[in-house]
Amino acid sequence: MMPMKHFQHTPGRQQQGGAVLVVTLMILLVVTLLTVSNMRSSVLQEKMAGNTNDRNVAFQAAESALREGEVFLEGIVSLGDFQGKAGLFGRTDDEPVFYNGTTWSDTVNHVVASTDVGTYQRPQYFIKNMTTVEGAVGALNMSGYGDNKGSGDVTIFRVTVKATGTSADSAEVILRTQYGRIF
Repeated sequence: MMPMKHFQHTPGRQQQGGAVLVVTLMILLVVTLLTVSNMRSSVLQEKMAGNTNDRNVAFQAAESALREGEVFLEGIVSLGDFQGKAGLFGRTDDEPVFYNGTTWSDTVNHVVASTDVGTYQRPQYFIKNMTTVEGAVGALNMSGYGDNKGSGDVTIFRVTVKATGTSADSAEVILRTQYGRIF
């Protein structure tokens, strides 16, 4: 039989109190905090990208409705429909306040665009007959560079459009443009 050896305890062994465990837990805590911070940053960036895309969709929808209003103006033969209802306002009619919510909820004040552009709700617009520029002053370049339309009277309209993005609480874009037409 082999005799049993007795090991002597080294003086430093008994004084260790789990310092490695405490340091490891502190490092793990710091790594966890960094990970959570990066996750929050990623989520915030994703939300910002989504909001930017949503605003872009709303802007494109508003542009589409502006073009629809301009096409409507090109197709009319008289100003008889501009009587302050159905989104068509004459010179003496008060124009709705475009930043007021009731303007866009009351169907007397606006026209709903006919094209569906994938937004939460279809864009809406109204048109105001602003004035007529008469005679030679009305000789505006209406159809392209260097193309003079002569000395006809130009009727000026203001088209105002509101469009939303793809969800109920998404971005809203309001655009306004002036449009002139010779009758």
